[in-house]
Formats: sequence, structure tokens, C-alpha cells
Amino acid sequence: MLSAVGTSVIGPSHAEAGDQCQDASGVRGWRGGWIACVADGLGSRVQSGKGARCAVRIAMDLLWNELDHQKEMRDLATRIYRAWMQAVGRDRADEAATTLLMAACNANGHVRTWQLGDGMVLIRSQGQVRVLTPPRSGFGNETRALGIDRAWSAWSTHEFELSRPGDQVILMTDGIADDLDEGALHAFPEALYRRISGLSRRRSRRWLTHELTHWATPGHSDDKSLALIFKKGR
Repeated sequence: MLSAVGTSVIGPSHAEAGDQCQDASGVRGWRGGWIACVADGLGSRVQSGKGARCAVRIAMDLLWNELDHQKEMRDLATRIYRAWMQAVGRDRADEAATTLLMAACNANGHVRTWQLGDGMVLIRSQGQVRVLTPPRSGFGNETRALGIDRAWSAWSTHEFELSRPGDQVILMTDGIADDLDEGALHAFPEALYRRISGLSRRRSRRWLTHELTHWATPGHSDDKSLALIFKKGR
């Protein structure tokens, strides 16, 4: 059995300044499987929160309506990018620049992931934990994003299986990813699964929201989004 949960929380720095959360997330059931997305609007852009929310909404809608595991991953990403550009306006795309991470898992547990920009795709497949996100390039706060990069080569994509209980795909923005060291990365999926596998979706989302709001790293300030698709069972 497959399940999913996701949430976004505003970071202390934005809350104290009275700003909106610049992250967005979503999960939705799809033909016995699940679709999940997270996005992180670039902090230096004035419309970044709108860009992130728009990216998640469009990605969820297009994946829901057009996703077919026989279709090319590039075609789906291109359709989403074009729809996002139209929604935010081509002349304002830079102001709404945002990262976008997506996962689509069919009823058989076959997963495809797309990533443009910062954050992390962390998986547990066949019992093995792996980071699918490529090493960060560029300087300082530079990142790939919708509204900045238009080349297919800017995307990172993968395919794998969720076949065992506890296998999962986790999408997270850098407000979480940057606080996980190498040791924590391997423990993180198991800790998540152990805590939420026995909860209803509503209760698991409530728990996840609480944990991200009260993030354990001292001095954390960034917005945080996490979406998780996992295989339940014994």
C-alpha cells in the first residue's frame, strides 16, 4: 500500500518580518499512486512566493491530467514550464523565480522524479538510502530555477522502484536539506517512516507540520517544505 504526506511552514525570519511563506508543497492521489511537489521561491525575487505556489499548482494539475509513465519526462517538464511562464507572465518570470521538485509514483511503485534548483530528493529504494540531487554548482545563493534556466540540461531526473515496506521518496526544500549532514541523511527516512506509517494522513500531516515548525536545528530561519511518498506494510 502506498501513502503520502506533505506540508510547508513559514520560517522564523519571514514570520517575524510579517512576510508570506516563499515555499509551497502538494500531494495528491493518482490512479492508485501519488504525485508530490515542493517549490522554494528565490528569496531575492519580489514575487517568489507567488512563483512557488503557482509552480506547485500547475505541476500538480498537469501531472494529474497528463501523466503517463510512457511519456517522456522532458515533455512533461516542458509543458509545466510553459504553463508556469504563461501564468506568472513572461515579463515577470524572473521576479517569480522558483525551484521545483516533483515525484510521480504509480500504483506499482514505479517512481519518476524531476528537480530544478536547490533542495533535495532523498530516497529509500530496495532498502538502500540514496541522495539523487546532484552537487550544487555556482556561487553563494545562485541556483537553477523556473524563470532563470530554460534548458532541459538544468533538470535532474531519475526513475526507481518503491518495492519494500519503508521504501520512500522525500522531496525537501533547502530549509531542511541544508541542515541534514551525511549521518542524518541515512537516519532521516527511517525516522520519518517509523513515526508516520501508523498514522492517518491527517494526523501525519499535523505531526510533520509541528516538526518542521519546531525544527531542531538551533538558529534555523528559512521556510521549510517536505513531501513524502512511501510504501506501507510489514
